[in-house]
Amino acid sequence: MERLGLSVPTELPLADLPTLARRAEELGYTDAWSMEANALDAFTPLAAVAVVTRRMRLGTAIVPATTRPAGLLAMHAAAMAELAPGRFVLGLGSSTRAIVEGWFGFPFSAPVSRTRQVAQEVQALLAGERVGAMKLQRPANGQVPLYLAALGPGMLRLAGEVAEGVVFFLTGPRIIPRLLEEVGKPVDSVARLIVVPGEGADARMAARRSVVTYALVPYYQRSLERQGFGEEVAAIQMAWRAGDREGACRQVSDAMLDELVLVGSEDRIRDRLEDYRRAGLRTPVLAFGFQARGLVVARSDLEHLLAALAPVA
Repeated sequence: MERLGLSVPTELPLADLPTLARRAEELGYTDAWSMEANALDAFTPLAAVAVVTRRMRLGTAIVPATTRPAGLLAMHAAAMAELAPGRFVLGLGSSTRAIVEGWFGFPFSAPVSRTRQVAQEVQALLAGERVGAMKLQRPANGQVPLYLAALGPGMLRLAGEVAEGVVFFLTGPRIIPRLLEEVGKPVDSVARLIVVPGEGADARMAARRSVVTYALVPYYQRSLERQGFGEEVAAIQMAWRAGDREGACRQVSDAMLDELVLVGSEDRIRDRLEDYRRAGLRTPVLAFGFQARGLVVARSDLEHLLAALAPVA
């Protein structure tokens, strides 16, 4: 089955999500994936989606493995598995130092080892086992698949050891085969893809801003360098340190922009989705709105895009 997902838009009121999710399922979208930064947590929006859908797979893309104890993560996952039996996927990742230490005040060290430990403890708890003094009173009724966010070799290898799938972000189709190979075994794959509709200069500048936001983060910097954009990353950081924000955006080359962001007409966006599928990606997940800072996507525009890009369109 050809899959296509929606990234739950965090800029919408929670009360609007059930209507949007129900419409997405009617249109043939197979998945809804949440993300977590400093707006909404990853689980509450999925709970709102779960109660109005019947077929959509629901996943977190991703929850940091270091900002909650393993027991709390397991309780979240068990609750979601009860709301959406057989449909919930727990996506974990190391996150970044800026979020884990800077925002939440947790130590960020040995991210691969820490993610491994949390993943294994959560899996044991969901299976009804005791971890330390903790045992779930209501463990998951049925298996909860675990996916890992992975871009570098260490996390990709870990995904091959402990997970059933991988979650990518800010990756173009050219590197997808290499990333999947580095996992070391066949796994499912999901990628949240930034979507900026429009062919004009404003749309492309908004898309450039979304890339700059991540090019300043070391974790994504390394991934972008692996994809051949080291010169652009260095130029972006130099302009940013000089206080030239617009100049930093201009350092995102056309090649970099078109590889990393689904920007342009609806036809072009559909063509780019096929590029990802040909590269081996199983589930593209369309992320509208909040990434395109400076280019607001209204709800009516979002609903139009969902219909235009839907699998049944």
